[in-house]
Amino acid sequence: MRKTIALLFSSVFITACSGVPQQTQQDLDSVDSRVGLIEANANKLNLVPVLSIDHSRLGSEAEQDLAASRVELFSDDKLNTELLKQNIEVGLDLPFRVLSYSEDGVIKTRYTNAEFLKKRHALENSRALNQFENSAQKLVSSVADAMPVTTQGLEKGYAITRVESELDFNATIESIKTNVLDQEGTEWFLTLDYTNRAKSQGETLPPVTLLVFGAPGPGAKAMKDYMSIGLDTFGQKVLVYQQGEKVIVAYNDIVEMARLHYQGSALPHRVVNKMLGKTISNSIEK
Repeated sequence: MRKTIALLFSSVFITACSGVPQQTQQDLDSVDSRVGLIEANANKLNLVPVLSIDHSRLGSEAEQDLAASRVELFSDDKLNTELLKQNIEVGLDLPFRVLSYSEDGVIKTRYTNAEFLKKRHALENSRALNQFENSAQKLVSSVADAMPVTTQGLEKGYAITRVESELDFNATIESIKTNVLDQEGTEWFLTLDYTNRAKSQGETLPPVTLLVFGAPGPGAKAMKDYMSIGLDTFGQKVLVYQQGEKVIVAYNDIVEMARLHYQGSALPHRVVNKMLGKTISNSIEK
């Protein structure tokens, strides 16, 4: 299976980056500087860092050139729990996420705001949403030009693919992880157990866990010319949750997320979508 997937990615992503390397040291330093400011703000807000993905440097390790880009995730477990109680699929867009990257010679910062959560997940808890917005703005307050990702065209359930697993909750997670790591060039970034984190706050949630993983080589090719999708799709985010007797696996449609960010998509997005769907399908069958 590893060789098959590797050959498919090689045939589709055959056009390599050429010319002047996109990730100049100056851009890398500028992005790193922004990340440092954001991390300092997160510390002041008592947000817990849970994940940092350096797209460009991981791309280099996979022999792919990509402009400077880093995404950071920070958690407020109490706030996460309050939002998840209203709509468990909001876990796809939690915890706080901030992307800093170089695009068209300009260093940019994008983040997920409360309006994004409200529209995509039909949230109505104004107190929790206001708290999320307040913390998100403070998180990026040291970056003058930081902007939230667009919500134009966003609606309830936008770009969320859902499938029902034939396995139980824990077996579904283990099967996904096994299938992901069986693929050549993939990395496992995060297993975020929202249920256990809620328990640490004296709260209860049904079983719900966020999985984040990716293949830096294909990911770099898919982000080329679509840099800001690194906020939502690279690493790829998969939410596994219990709904009554059912175990649901929900994940982002990469083509539609590219259209949200850039009003268009490219062949690499369709291929990664197909491979992600195949991975999930193989993982949830008995």
